Amino acid sequence: MLKKVLPALVLLLVVNSCSKEQFKAEIPSYLYIEAIDLETESYEGSDSQKITDAWVTMDGNFLGAFELPCIVPILAEGEHEFRISPGIKANGISATRIIYPFFEICDLFVQDGETYQVANSNIVNLYRDSTVVVKATTGYKENAEFLFIEDFEDAGAVLETSENSDTSLIKTNVDSLTFEGFCGEIHLDSINDFFELISSEFIPLTSIYNSSMLEIDYRCDHSFKLGVAVKSGDSDVIDRFESIQINPSEDWNKIYVHTTYQVNLGNSTDEFGIFIGTVKSASSESASFYFDNIKWLHEQ
Repeated sequence: MLKKVLPALVLLLVVNSCSKEQFKAEIPSYLYIEAIDLETESYEGSDSQKITDAWVTMDGNFLGAFELPCIVPILAEGEHEFRISPGIKANGISATRIIYPFFEICDLFVQDGETYQVANSNIVNLYRDSTVVVKATTGYKENAEFLFIEDFEDAGAVLETSENSDTSLIKTNVDSLTFEGFCGEIHLDSINDFFELISSEFIPLTSIYNSSMLEIDYRCDHSFKLGVAVKSGDSDVIDRFESIQINPSEDWNKIYVHTTYQVNLGNSTDEFGIFIGTVKSASSESASFYFDNIKWLHEQ
């Protein structure tokens, strides 16, 4: 009998010694980020962007990557330092979400009534069971080297049709077709079923193993390929290394394409450019392509 009573007494003592506070859920604070805006200088081209995620760090501790817009629950209150990094889907793939290597840590602005106040040193004051709304802005890093920008607004051409292309690139500013201002336009049909754009000038790179990515706004009803063209330093032979095949998009879309690996296939004595092209499939009577704001960036 005594053996049965003792365990029950011990359990009763343990339960009684537990405070209700130990079982009470901690009330979080909330940080709301609607979007991350990109601000550019005139020499950096359009502020077009497709920032999909916020990578959030508080006081040096990583809280996670959150798809925008997002509400971040935080078990803390008072003043805290935040580092919010803009995130993108590399190659347009949800499974390859990364911090975009060419964007700065965001500057934060805290909502105060109908206006926003600068968060000095990105310090944000949190309140339990309350939501603090912040606006985040970013820009290109100082070490982001723009190898070229093609926005189709100037007379010159960064990209030209290759000698093998069946059709030519034209510029258009028809409102129903363009993204902003002028854009590049290409059409294929049963007679002219192949196009290829290639860099009009090739560029030497002293640090071919550094990160490089290509940004492009596009709209098309047929897939196309994009990659790096490498001109041998010993001859004029150009090798093409495909980076991605991009699927059709009825509406204007933006994609960030990794080109680092393809650049690495060249040598330090080579020169580098890009190519865009496709062969129309037999199942399609025609194909139309529109391009804008093509930027090729390289880490200095």
